Amino acid sequence: MTKKVVHRFKYIVWLLLFSCIAPLWAEVGPDKQYFLVKNLAQDWLVYDQREKEYVPYVAEQHGNQLSVNTLVDLESNLHYELLLYVEKNNYLFLNGSLQENLKAGSWRVMKIDSLYKIFRRPQLMITIYGTPGQAGKVVIIGHRKAAVEKLITIEEESFLNLKPREQASIANFFILGILLLFTFAAFLFNTSPRAFNRIYSLPDLFQMDFRDDSFMINKPFSRTNILFVVLLSLELAYLYLFTQDKEYNLFSSKELLATGQAFSDTWLNYLKIAFICFLGFIGKYVGLYILGTLYRLEGVANMHYFKVLQSSLLFFTALILLASVASFYIVDWSPIIRSVLIIPVIVFYVFRTILIFFTISNSTTVKNLYLISYLCIVELIPIIIGVRYAL
Repeated sequence: MTKKVVHRFKYIVWLLLFSCIAPLWAEVGPDKQYFLVKNLAQDWLVYDQREKEYVPYVAEQHGNQLSVNTLVDLESNLHYELLLYVEKNNYLFLNGSLQENLKAGSWRVMKIDSLYKIFRRPQLMITIYGTPGQAGKVVIIGHRKAAVEKLITIEEESFLNLKPREQASIANFFILGILLLFTFAAFLFNTSPRAFNRIYSLPDLFQMDFRDDSFMINKPFSRTNILFVVLLSLELAYLYLFTQDKEYNLFSSKELLATGQAFSDTWLNYLKIAFICFLGFIGKYVGLYILGTLYRLEGVANMHYFKVLQSSLLFFTALILLASVASFYIVDWSPIIRSVLIIPVIVFYVFRTILIFFTISNSTTVKNLYLISYLCIVELIPIIIGVRYAL
């Protein structure tokens, strides 16, 4: 009798063990070419309008919801594939951005490594929209079968060989990037203290009477002015990558950036954007200078150049300091990046246009007001482009 009990107990243990391990051997996906790693069927989320947050999907309450969501941990599932299947036509959103139309009765396979490189976030929000409820919608993580299955052997290693997961290179970049900006600003303060104090002076910003022969205005391509333009370009590039990291694709220009995750790729993107900003700023001034030369208003073009440089450095330096300090207290910038960064930039451009108009009109004759108005219209072009592409 005792042997029968022991035998039955062993049978139950093996049965339970097999039931736990069997799902790991499940074959899923198109033509059963993948081993199941994780099924996200129990992780569906829906957005609750009353609570203003995502809540777990409950069939009795959310059966009529046209969109269901789930979070995929990209960092923990690198080298695997994300498999999606729908019984009816639906739309696929990734982090709230429409990607494609999912065809009924077909599988959609995406490499998690590629998704991680594109979105640069540890987690990805998958949204399937089109048909009510979760019925007929499958989101799973799978591992593709090898052509020749090999026996997996586990070698015993000391726990001392375990290494902590490396931090994302983008986080290291932002720390070193802000140090670079502070170092460059300190260099300008030590080498050109008079110019630095004038650039970063609020009373001087609102000064509209330029009767002195200022070297800052009369020599726009001096070494000091060029270095301040370089500082402004570095700040703009820093803010650009900051918005990209918070999943705000400014100007829809991700194709300009290198997609690698290496630390060098991030710095390459930074220098590339800074160089584009520098060329744009210098090119804009050259165009205005040529126009001013035609009408014998070189001084007006130089004054316009200085005011743009001064106001931009004051504003974007303050914006970087605000973003850097707030990053210590704000966990997730993504939901507020638009209101905190983009909208103040638009307000700043409107303010700068008004400032330049009154500054230049105060130092020239009435007959040249039409040209001044044209220069101010040129200042509004970034706002128009921003409303069309950036927002």
